[in-house]
Amino acid sequence: MRFERVTAAGVFAAALACALGCEKPPPTSAASGAREAEAAPRAVMPTPPPERHVLDPVPTPVRGHFKEINTGDFDLVDGIAWASDGGTVVYVTSKAIASAALATSPCPMTQARFLTALRDAGWNEVTLDAKGTSSYYGNGTPYAGRGHEDEVGGRYWKSWLETTNGRAMGSVKHRNYGGFEFALTVLKPAAFQQSEMDLMSGHRGAPGEPTPKETQVAAAYRAMRTAAMKKDLDGLLRLQGFDAKQVAAIKGLDGIQADLGAFADRFLKPGSAGEFDSGPGWGSLSASGKNSKGAKFINYYFFTTCGDKLVLTMIGENPQ
Repeated sequence: MRFERVTAAGVFAAALACALGCEKPPPTSAASGAREAEAAPRAVMPTPPPERHVLDPVPTPVRGHFKEINTGDFDLVDGIAWASDGGTVVYVTSKAIASAALATSPCPMTQARFLTALRDAGWNEVTLDAKGTSSYYGNGTPYAGRGHEDEVGGRYWKSWLETTNGRAMGSVKHRNYGGFEFALTVLKPAAFQQSEMDLMSGHRGAPGEPTPKETQVAAAYRAMRTAAMKKDLDGLLRLQGFDAKQVAAIKGLDGIQADLGAFADRFLKPGSAGEFDSGPGWGSLSASGKNSKGAKFINYYFFTTCGDKLVLTMIGENPQ
């Protein structure tokens, strides 16, 4: 490549000669067209869609991680998705909950909450609309912290959803706390199921459901307490309405016996039933006493109806 040097004096002389003797030609139509093209507004390229990775549900139907100082630090490995009036509810957990076995349940979310409590599993939940967006991001653990964020314009999480042949695939990514990908069958429960948004709005039970009587809730509590303290996993699961195939699947989960031992310690001695409360589709009562370590508690046990069963969906621990 050749470079030519031009002195400043030469440039000045050429410019002076052109100024004295050069006449500018009229603009050609080609030049005018070029200038007009430059002045015309340029087309805006559309924003490319977000990259979408289709998750293979083997070995796990959910993969992700969540970390928040008040809630905890845990992987996300299992979960369920179900159709609601507000969209597709996606509930994911840090431990396996035999999600495939819940496909035949009339109350999959209710029973999933029991398994979350039994296993002390962390969880995340969103409800994705047809555009793949959620108005809230719920997270928590059964016996420690929990959080709930509403979308008010900050766009702290991004999500997408695709449903094909009864299967939902998508992802949810929080700006600060992590997120998850999922490939889950979309269940269609026979009974109304509560989302995290429903619970935050005070709807603990299904609208129109009968209100359990105190004697019914107390009997369910005593039966559960007896089975848990005997470490009778079969009996405990049957009380929650699980059938034989579901019981077998749950008993096969890694670490389930250790989880049962910790769960049993949340039932106190003497643990007599105390204060009662109820509403359509739910009931609760308190019990006081000591756990196996001698620590004093007043605990609150919340039950949700599923057919003729009262399923334990939450234990609120209150150390004294």
